[in-house]
Amino acid sequence: MALIPSSHQQQLKQFQTRFIEYVSKPSVSYTWYFFIILFFFTLVLFPTIFVLIYAVLEFVIIQSEVLSNPTIMSEILEALMYSIAVSVTITIVDLIFGLPIAWILVRKEFRFKSILNSIIELPLAVPTAGLGFSVALFWGVTPNVPVKPFFALNFVRDALPILILFHFTTTFPYVIRSLAAILDEIDITLEIAARTCGASKFTAARTVTLPLFRSGVATAMVLSLAKSLSDTGGAMTVLATIGSLKQTSTVLIGNWKGDYQHAIAAGKEPLGYLLPGMAFASVLMICIALCLVFLAKILAKQAKLPFRRVFPSIEWRISEGTAPQARSILSFGFLVFFVLIPSFFLVLYIFQGISIEKLLTADWFLFSQSILLSVIVATVATLVNVCLGVPMAILITRKNHPFSRILDALVDIPYVVPSAALGFSVGLFWTTQIIFPPNELFFVIMAHISMTFPFIVRNTIGGLAELDPAYEDAARSLGARPIQAFHHVTLPVVKFSIIAGAIMSFTRSIGETGATLAVSPESITAPVFIVALITGAEPDYFFAALTTVILILISSLLIFVLRAKVTKKGKRKA
Repeated sequence: MALIPSSHQQQLKQFQTRFIEYVSKPSVSYTWYFFIILFFFTLVLFPTIFVLIYAVLEFVIIQSEVLSNPTIMSEILEALMYSIAVSVTITIVDLIFGLPIAWILVRKEFRFKSILNSIIELPLAVPTAGLGFSVALFWGVTPNVPVKPFFALNFVRDALPILILFHFTTTFPYVIRSLAAILDEIDITLEIAARTCGASKFTAARTVTLPLFRSGVATAMVLSLAKSLSDTGGAMTVLATIGSLKQTSTVLIGNWKGDYQHAIAAGKEPLGYLLPGMAFASVLMICIALCLVFLAKILAKQAKLPFRRVFPSIEWRISEGTAPQARSILSFGFLVFFVLIPSFFLVLYIFQGISIEKLLTADWFLFSQSILLSVIVATVATLVNVCLGVPMAILITRKNHPFSRILDALVDIPYVVPSAALGFSVGLFWTTQIIFPPNELFFVIMAHISMTFPFIVRNTIGGLAELDPAYEDAARSLGARPIQAFHHVTLPVVKFSIIAGAIMSFTRSIGETGATLAVSPESITAPVFIVALITGAEPDYFFAALTTVILILISSLLIFVLRAKVTKKGKRKA
């Protein structure tokens, strides 16, 4: 390899020195953080809640077309009741079975623990549209599916139970990950001290650890509620596969958006209730989601539970013998039977129904276009969020300013807002502005940026919380500029948190259906393509399952390469 001439090296060093001095100026730093805040409010937060402003401005139309129409109101309220019933049920069951698994993953050491951690995350790589079809194949009565997979149970006919069974696969891994991450931060010495004083394992955990764990329970409840309220593609496919005409609120918005878009494309006047109906349903969903999340936090953090009262004889029996084993068997049995098997049951369907004729007649051109579009949208959204989300996390955690607490609270709103409502609001915002020309791909990317921005910020904040600011102050006191302290001290510690956030952002974006349909039903990403294959006039269940598996492989490959590169760089630096 040719050596760089010394003169060029000196020029490079001089350029680096001038660049570091320039970006370290307070004026440049303030300008950069002002840009980050401006980006967040104008391009992330404001488009997310723009539908609230629209509903106020167009209340007269909403009053005449929606509130005065009993049929439309009944349809909206029925869909909302389905969404609420499913999300509340899912959250309670997830906590009951998720807490023992999280406890075992954190408090126990055993062989194949890393493998178990990876297995729990597997359903996250499956796009929700494919998950819905897979769950319906396993649990539901599927009269229109020509090939019946072996070992399928096929006994669920109604919409509510199949939606609950479906959402176990989408929320349970998030709940376990959240509970385990926060439980790992709780000092175990207090629990050990209680046990040395004669308390049983169950008593020590209940009276010492769980009171410190309320924030973890609140976080898990928020994740479960937000995720179950947000899903659109999976709900569409699971209901279509069992032949149900019921709708959740997200499915209702997606269907109405499709009807509205098709009428515009055909040069016809859309039905008068469609636009105000979508706006009103979105407002209700946003308000209900925020209220449920607020109540979850209040119940988890301020609930009066009998932590101090002890029942020695009963709790010793629960702590010893077969009771802990039975609890573990039930929890892991739930994981396997209600999450893992239904999530990947479509693989058996593919092997059972594969044929050369089906492979040759499939629309591989549209498939490749949808995959490419999904990868482009997810990649752009993730890169933008990494570049702007990391500085936002630093601004929240490292800048002692009252405004930081406000940002800390506001940054979670795009995650809490159901994706269909978010997508409709973002699309409404960008179609009513006059600065940028209408562009469907741009609208979709902006919706995915808004939807996934909290993943980067929250994960980076978690990484920064583990780093003592004294290390950064020490580097600054030794002459390092802020950007040098970040590069050499902060980044090596938080880079894995950033990567974790980037992976969550990418997988959420590449599998998202609701936001895409609400913004632009004509943008055929891979999840939208899967929904179209299943809900179309002539369903192609086999190609939908095959598309899902291929999308899983692509996502897993990209995630594996990203993790491998980061790990390799970390080893080189070490």
